[in-house]
Amino acid sequence: MTLSFKASMVGPSRVGKTTLLTAILAETETMLSGTEIDLVLGEETEMRVRRNRKDLRRAIEAREFDSASLGGSQSMFVYDVGLKAAGDSLPGIPFSILDYPGTWLDPAERSKRPDAKEKWPDCEAHITESLMLLVPVEAAVLMEAVTPAQRRAVADLLGFEDVEAMASKWARARNHPAHREEPAVLVLAPLKCEKYFDDNGGKGREAARLRQLVREKYRSMIEVVQEESKNRTVRVIYAPIDTYGCVDLMEGEWINRIDDDGDPLLDFQGHYRFREIPPKVKVKAAGTVMQELCRCVISGQDRAEQQRAAEARTTYDTALERKAERKGFWGAVDFYLSGEARNNRNTRLDSHRTLTEAERRREQLAGALRRIAATPADPRVEEW
Repeated sequence: MTLSFKASMVGPSRVGKTTLLTAILAETETMLSGTEIDLVLGEETEMRVRRNRKDLRRAIEAREFDSASLGGSQSMFVYDVGLKAAGDSLPGIPFSILDYPGTWLDPAERSKRPDAKEKWPDCEAHITESLMLLVPVEAAVLMEAVTPAQRRAVADLLGFEDVEAMASKWARARNHPAHREEPAVLVLAPLKCEKYFDDNGGKGREAARLRQLVREKYRSMIEVVQEESKNRTVRVIYAPIDTYGCVDLMEGEWINRIDDDGDPLLDFQGHYRFREIPPKVKVKAAGTVMQELCRCVISGQDRAEQQRAAEARTTYDTALERKAERKGFWGAVDFYLSGEARNNRNTRLDSHRTLTEAERRREQLAGALRRIAATPADPRVEEW
């Protein structure tokens, strides 16, 4: 088992989950600029992110933007991301963020796909163990629906029923006695918001209407989460994100299609163009996700330190046994932020210089986490 702080995305197909992950990592790197902390990616994660960035670079070089050409998830994938002191050989603070095809949220669709049936239990386990539930929302689907038929289609296109069911399951798990004292945050993240704001190169004046629609359409889900978590606190964050920052929605096209069962459905396709030539990607508010994850870890560290002051610590197992056992959230906080991850290795080293340097790096890493957590939120972002 890889010990990490978990987050999960819950949203339908084509909403932009994979592109959102790339934007989150890009803005996290920007937040870390000028520090001695590195953003490190697992090998498979690095390959996936590199492919996503290459797809976007091709679109920029071609000077033609087609959001549908940027590949989405075809299978379950866990992005392994870490924050690490520069030059340190140890893993630092690891996070794992779950991505998977949005169609898997629908039980009927899962039943048709052997890979989904096989992997879904792992997806559910990751989701229920996550500190954060991230709900991406395609802003244009909400904002460009004007006729009764289009507004009816929104519920299916954004998967309200399936998303709400999974949010309920997540909140119920967070309310379990084993997790009740852990941090929990629900992030509602409208994506591709460039047309509706005027703070990132656009001329939109519809931020208030987008906020109102998200409140209205996701009110039921928020109420379900609050009902399932009466015995604890779940923070709800509204974070409208520009995943590109250099495009404008020119037209929203509603298309009549036939689904796999032969039933008619109304689909949405956005037609975008770059604002300027050459285009320059200007992600906005995506760093909120990493900020909130860091706040979860820091709040856990603070609580753990209070507990350590009130009660005696038991002796840790031997280094190798301790590293291998299941620890849960509080164990992870202890393991990474108390310095045990380093001590676990350093007890086998006899260099006083090495021990001193390891402690310095641990303090750097904890300080960086606190700086990220304390960074003022983007003005777009609200806590509900």
